[in-house]
Amino acid sequence: MEFSQFCACGPSGYAALKQKVDACARLGRSYEFSSCTLPPGCAPGQAQVGFWRRGEEDYLLYFRPAVADGGPDPRLSEFFLRGAVQRYAGFQAMTDSLRKLDSAFTAPKPSLFQILNRELQRRVLGQERAVEAAAFKLWGHVSKREPLRPLSLILYGPTGVGKSELGKAIAPALNRCLGEERFGLVWTELNTFTQAHSAYRLTGAPPGYVGYDDPPVLEAVRRRAHTVFMFDELDKAHPEVLKIFMSILDEGRCTARREGAQGERELDFRRCVFLFTTNTDLSGTRPPLGFAPPEEPAAAAAPTALPSGANLAQRLYWEDEAARLALARSGILREIAGRFSGLIGFRPLDRQARERVTAKQIAALGREYGLEVGEVAPAIARALTPGQAVSPRSAVPMLEGVLGPVFQACARQGKPLRLEGTLENMYLVPARENR
Repeated sequence: MEFSQFCACGPSGYAALKQKVDACARLGRSYEFSSCTLPPGCAPGQAQVGFWRRGEEDYLLYFRPAVADGGPDPRLSEFFLRGAVQRYAGFQAMTDSLRKLDSAFTAPKPSLFQILNRELQRRVLGQERAVEAAAFKLWGHVSKREPLRPLSLILYGPTGVGKSELGKAIAPALNRCLGEERFGLVWTELNTFTQAHSAYRLTGAPPGYVGYDDPPVLEAVRRRAHTVFMFDELDKAHPEVLKIFMSILDEGRCTARREGAQGERELDFRRCVFLFTTNTDLSGTRPPLGFAPPEEPAAAAAPTALPSGANLAQRLYWEDEAARLALARSGILREIAGRFSGLIGFRPLDRQARERVTAKQIAALGREYGLEVGEVAPAIARALTPGQAVSPRSAVPMLEGVLGPVFQACARQGKPLRLEGTLENMYLVPARENR
């Protein structure tokens, strides 16, 4: 019998198997499965599983060889970390344990896309579709051994909906998912690049020019080949500044002055991620070209499960094309509009998402006072969330004014706290797990 057949046995099958095991025991032998395949990533990929009866009621179960090359898979720790031989009181107890093992053998490991999507969803609230699209694009880029060009994304939508938050979250999330400190973040405000000569701040000014002593922004790639470049407010930059990015986004290369020295060198950006933000509304109707897009509801709800790669890629293609046309119409150079890897739209936050953002802002404000506000009562978050606001950021001064006295009066430093009460009487108590 193979292990997969064992797991599919019914009551009669297990009764017959018990007879075989007991017969083997009378002969002084153990009963072994002919094949037991371990999950992907385990080495060796096969394990021998056997068991025999010892005494009237006790059964012994063993595994060999143990999982090697990096230690046991976490899903198998219950079985491999307790020793090679395990004792069970009764055949039923042993078979129940083995059936649980089957789910560990067959359960697929989450992909890097799924892990990255989860990481970013925890950081960016209320933008499930946008985060899913970003995770998909990032996964495709970091999975390449020899990329031909960098990943370049435009994050568009109203102010205060999470574009900058996503930009800040990408490098740490990639490092956690990849298990190494590979990516760094360089943040640049393009609203200060409104003059043609400001392009030199990206590549380095020639000798004798203003800014010659300042390190070029793009020179950061020389120190770290994997860099996330975040450029805020794309639409505010001068066209000459945008032309700098044309060769970078298309071929992954650019010539820049050496930092702290005369002369120029070619910089390689093929392993980098370029993010650009704009408040310009780039949502538009799909172009009636090419193959027909799949039908979707006008206002799609947040996905409950990740779609297949093909479906997601097709959806993002149509969204990208519509946004590219809108970008070109907005006055951004048409030549550069077609060079971006993707254009990701952020929608206005709904009421529930804004309340979650409020709770996050309260936690951040608490840290400024040396407090760990891990929980906020839903009624408090609801009461402190403005019904209408230009941006969630505009609520921060109000939160500081309302909660400052509450945080100042709290003496519970270093303990997780929960904000409770009413709008007229708010107070901090120990978080639920510490009560």
